[in-house]
Amino acid sequence: MKGTSELKRFIEHSKKDPALAAQLAQFGVEQWGDEHLPVDIDIAKVIELAQDHGYHFDQSDVLKSQCEHLHSFWMFEMENSFVARRFMARIQLRIDRASTETQEIDYYRY
Repeated sequence: MKGTSELKRFIEHSKKDPALAAQLAQFGVEQWGDEHLPVDIDIAKVIELAQDHGYHFDQSDVLKSQCEHLHSFWMFEMENSFVARRFMARIQLRIDRASTETQEIDYYRY
């Protein structure tokens, strides 16, 4: 667990240090999440830079953090899609009631 907390501390530190943020941008880190690293980065270079600043975590800590963030993002998107599907069904119901029969919308076709 120490590596994960070190990664979070490093991310927090990098947000406050413009020079460090500029160095990280060279490795493909343009935007930070709350507690994760972007997926398309040079992990080895980021870890090396973090060690130069006194933070110690490894590739497994970074990958775990990325996977956790992607899972959260996926869940958020799925929940939004369910809400959208319910509202589309309500709209369709209003249309169907106001006119003659309308073909059901196939949400999975497109």
